[in-house]
Amino acid sequence: MTNEGKEVIQETALLERASTLFDRFGDYVPLTIAFLNHWPTEIKFYPEFVVGNAWKVFLSFGLYQLAAFALRRAVKFAKSDLVP
Repeated sequence: MTNEGKEVIQETALLERASTLFDRFGDYVPLTIAFLNHWPTEIKFYPEFVVGNAWKVFLSFGLYQLAAFALRRAVKFAKSDLVP
C-alpha cells in the first residue's frame, strides 16, 4: 500500500472518531449555548414556548441529530469505498 493509501485510511479513521464523539456529545452543544444565552430551557405552557426562545433549543437538538446522522453515513460510505 502506498503512502497516499495509508493517509486516506488514517484520515477516514480520524473522521470516524470525530463523528463518534460528535454523535455522543453533540447534543450538549445547543444546551450549552442555551444556558450561556439565558434561553429558557423548560416549558410551562404552549404560548410561552411560542413567544419565548425555547423552540430554538429544540430545533437545534434536531439539527445536531441530523448532522450526526449525516456524519455517520459519510463515514460508512467512505469506509465502503476503501474496502478492496
